[in-house]
Amino acid sequence: MALTFLRNGAAYGILIAMALSGELTAARFVLYFSAVGGFTNWVVGIFSGLGTLHQQSLDLSALREFLDIPESFRFGDGKPLPVKPDHLYQLELRDVSFRYPGAEQDTLSHVNLTIHPGEKLAVVGKNGAGKTTLIRLLCGLYDPTKGQVLLDGEDIRQYDRRDYYAHFSAVFQQFSLLAGTMAENVAQSEKADLPRMWDCLERAGLADQIRALPWQENTHLGRDVYLDGIDLSGGQVQRLMLARALYKNAPIVMLDEPTAALDPLAESDLYQKYNDLTGACTSVYISHRLASTRFCDRVLLIENGGIAEEGSHEELLAQGGHYARLFDIQSKYYREEETEHE
Repeated sequence: MALTFLRNGAAYGILIAMALSGELTAARFVLYFSAVGGFTNWVVGIFSGLGTLHQQSLDLSALREFLDIPESFRFGDGKPLPVKPDHLYQLELRDVSFRYPGAEQDTLSHVNLTIHPGEKLAVVGKNGAGKTTLIRLLCGLYDPTKGQVLLDGEDIRQYDRRDYYAHFSAVFQQFSLLAGTMAENVAQSEKADLPRMWDCLERAGLADQIRALPWQENTHLGRDVYLDGIDLSGGQVQRLMLARALYKNAPIVMLDEPTAALDPLAESDLYQKYNDLTGACTSVYISHRLASTRFCDRVLLIENGGIAEEGSHEELLAQGGHYARLFDIQSKYYREEETEHE
């Protein structure tokens, strides 16, 4: 930008000087002045286009590399795995290690974990400890570097991966709202079962707000795409994610800190709502706020690539270990926050 300004300034300065000295007539001055401006815009347009072309070339190269990555999962040729209604599933990690490509050490190392049918499991730990990695391994999004992921005692590698995914209602930290209608966002499909959708919105506590909109379930989300689109508040988005999970009605529920942007009380309330509405489903909850998951049957503290502590909330507090110290620190912080707001 500075070089463009200096170049244009020099060209215009020369033309002005020539006009003042009488070397250029007024007509020629206007002609040359316009020519310099037009040429500058033409050159800038060429370089801008080249820059865009270069960036798009890099994007296409990255996409091409992604498409050329060998598929490690079985899609279409795997063993069918239909969802069994009212069946409580057991998940297991058997001597599982996982290392990200290019990393020097494992994120998780030789982890053994059994999540019993219908169990509510909380996973806590510092950022980067491997909580999200563990969830993605259980969901079948990652394949272990070593070891096995088992569903009801069977290695999940043998199954059609899409069938396996159908067993999970998962909400991650980074979730997406579709540029479509409210109904399409709940059903994640162009064809929504409207009675079922409204029931899920009702149970999630969002139905009244949707009914108040002019187009109700046909209201568009996303102002970047639709002129009549709307944006939801943070709390409304969280309830929409709950409605989406209820609509899928999968037997296994996974929550990976989707409420991190909410305050502690709001997060605890929403996690309790998930727990109440998903009933006896096998569930895994991740939170960096330890009090939010105290309703769970068992708590795992992930540290140094493995399970450092496990037990109920009360058992871990009684042990007086790292979990108890973290809980005490967080409790003091929230008490101080409450005192400041009084």
